[in-house]
Amino acid sequence: MAPVFPAPLALKRRVGLLFALQFFAQGLFLPFFAIFLSDKGMGDAEIGIILATPMAIRIVSGPVVAAIADKLGRRSAAISIICALSGICFAGFLLADGFVQILTVMIAMAVTNAAIIPLSDAYAMDTVRAGQGDYGRMRLWGSVSFMIATLAGGAVLEATSSTIVPVTITISLLACSGMAMMLPELTRETPLEADGGIAAAPRLREIGFLVVLLAAALVQGSHAAYYGFGSLYWRGLGIGETMIGFFWVIGVMVEVVLFMLSSRLGMRLPPLAMIAVGALAGVVRWSLFPLVHEPAAVLAMQSLHGFTFGATHLGLVGFIAARIPARRAATAQGLGGTFVGLVTAGGTLASGPLYGFDPAYAFWAMGGCCALSLVLLGLIAPRFAAGNARGQL
Repeated sequence: MAPVFPAPLALKRRVGLLFALQFFAQGLFLPFFAIFLSDKGMGDAEIGIILATPMAIRIVSGPVVAAIADKLGRRSAAISIICALSGICFAGFLLADGFVQILTVMIAMAVTNAAIIPLSDAYAMDTVRAGQGDYGRMRLWGSVSFMIATLAGGAVLEATSSTIVPVTITISLLACSGMAMMLPELTRETPLEADGGIAAAPRLREIGFLVVLLAAALVQGSHAAYYGFGSLYWRGLGIGETMIGFFWVIGVMVEVVLFMLSSRLGMRLPPLAMIAVGALAGVVRWSLFPLVHEPAAVLAMQSLHGFTFGATHLGLVGFIAARIPARRAATAQGLGGTFVGLVTAGGTLASGPLYGFDPAYAFWAMGGCCALSLVLLGLIAPRFAAGNARGQL
C-alpha cells in the first residue's frame, strides 16, 4: 500500500518546527549550561566530566534507540517519547545538588536525549526522499531557533538567575514531544525504499565508510572545548552574557545561509569536500580562538562556525543518505552520532585539565583534531574517487 502524506508545505513546516524546538533547547544548553553548573558550585574539572557524560553515553544509547526505531518503523513516535523523557530529566537539574546528584541526572537525561537528532535527521531525509521537502531548508529553522534562544538567553541571564536555563530547556523539549506526535509515520515502502535493494549492513561495516564518519566526527568533536568552556572563557575576559550570545549567534547566521544554499552546493561539492571545508575552517578557527579578544575580531572569527559545524553536518548527512538505504538511515545517523560522541567526550574530558592549565592549549588541541580529519580525508578520498565518488556520494 502506498503511503499517504499530508500536503508538502504542511509537512515541511512541521519538520521545520520540530528542528526549531530541538535547537531552541540546544541554543540554551551549549552556551549557558556550563554557566548554570558553575553557579551551582561546580569546578572546571567537574564541569568537564558532567558535560562529557552525555557525549559518552550517546556512543551506546544513540545508535541503539535509533536502530530500534528503524526496526519498528516508528520514527516520529520514538522522537516524541524520547523528547518527553529528556524534558522530564532536565527538570531534575532544578532539584539536584552537588556533583554526584547533578551527574546522576545528566546520565538519565543523556540516555533519553542521545537519539533525538539522529532520528530527526533520518525523518527529515525520509521527507526528502518522499519529495516532500528540502533538508537544508527544513534544518535551517533549527539554526534560526538556536540563534533566537542564544540571544534571548544571554539577555535574560544578565537579568535573572541561570536557573532559567534548565527550566526553559524542559519546556522546549516537552513542546518538541508534542510536535513529533503531529508528524505522520512515513512508511518504508515506495517511494521511500528507492534503494535498489542495497544491503545496508555491509556498508555500515566498510572501512572507508567508517573512516569518513571518523573524519567528520573529528571536526564536530573539535567543538568540545568551545561548547564546554567558550562562554566561561569570554566571561573571564570580562565580556557580558549578551555579547557572548552575539558571539554564538554570528556563526549560526552563516550556518543558516549555508543550509539555504545546501541544494545548490550539493550539486557542486560532494559530501567529502564539504567535510574537508569544515575541517580546514576548524584548523583556522581553533588556532585563532585564544589569540583574538577584540569583540569585532571575535565576531569575524566566529563566522567560521558556519563551516566547522554547518558544512561538516551537511557533508555527513549527505554522505550517509547516498551510501545507506532509507530503511537503515536512523541506524547510520546514530552510528555517526556514536563517532561524534566518542570524539566529543574525549575532547571535553581533555579540555577540562587543559583549560585549567592554559585555555589556549584546550582550543589548540581542537585544531589538531581538524588537522587529523584532513589527513584522513586525504587518505580515503582516492578510494571513493576510484569508485566514481561523485556519483555515489
